[in-house]
Amino acid sequence: MADRSIYGSIIFKKMSLTKFPPIFRLLGLMVILALVASSINAGQWAEAEKLIHSPTLDFAQARQALTIYERLLPPDGQGPPQLLTRLAQVCFILGDLAEEKQRRQFYQSGRRYAESLLQARPEAVEGHYWLAMHLCGLADVGSMVQGRRLLPRILQELHRALALDETYDQAGAHRVLGRIYYEAPGWPFSVGDLDKSLRHLSAAVRLAPETSTNHLYLAETLLRLGKTAQAGQEFQAVLRSSRHAIHPPGLADDRRQAQRHLTELRVPDNW
Repeated sequence: MADRSIYGSIIFKKMSLTKFPPIFRLLGLMVILALVASSINAGQWAEAEKLIHSPTLDFAQARQALTIYERLLPPDGQGPPQLLTRLAQVCFILGDLAEEKQRRQFYQSGRRYAESLLQARPEAVEGHYWLAMHLCGLADVGSMVQGRRLLPRILQELHRALALDETYDQAGAHRVLGRIYYEAPGWPFSVGDLDKSLRHLSAAVRLAPETSTNHLYLAETLLRLGKTAQAGQEFQAVLRSSRHAIHPPGLADDRRQAQRHLTELRVPDNW
């Protein structure tokens, strides 16, 4: 309310709308209301951004941020690309942080936001990438049959994202493709291919060396390929990394996994 009174006092002291014909008075009031709304929206956006970038981000904070972003969305759901991108991203974070029974709903919501984004900007990386991510989430919480059905579209969208901007989201398309080729069964059952996994994850580490998940996934691929010494180096890199692929608290999880692998390999911390 303070913002509203400030805007009103400044503008009405400088000009009296009663001096103008009705149509101009109406236009003037519309401009004033737009300025007030813009100020309120900017404040809400800043509040949500602060929440989502918190180093201690948890489910409650992410849920609060989503509520704020959703309030900024027009009734028709066709918001600006920046807002749709953030909505898709936060839904994916919530899908990762939520309890098992809640995860699907966030991936479904994120999928809708990504599809709206893709419709608005088909030649931009964000829509393709976040659609792929939410399809991955739905495959993860669904049945094996559903996962196999979604896989071709996931690969299609990730390769499109890769072609548009391979650096986006800390080399996210490389990271996710590399993990798919690591986890999936090999031919003729599915698309699993450790050489492709190695190629994509090496690119992810090259493009985003500060991201712990890139190093962790590369290390696990190297380990499966029998390249133990190189895997150990990548596990060590996880311990030195400063960012997680999805949300800040995930960095500690990546470090714990890397340390477990190093212990199993009997590699000292200062190796």
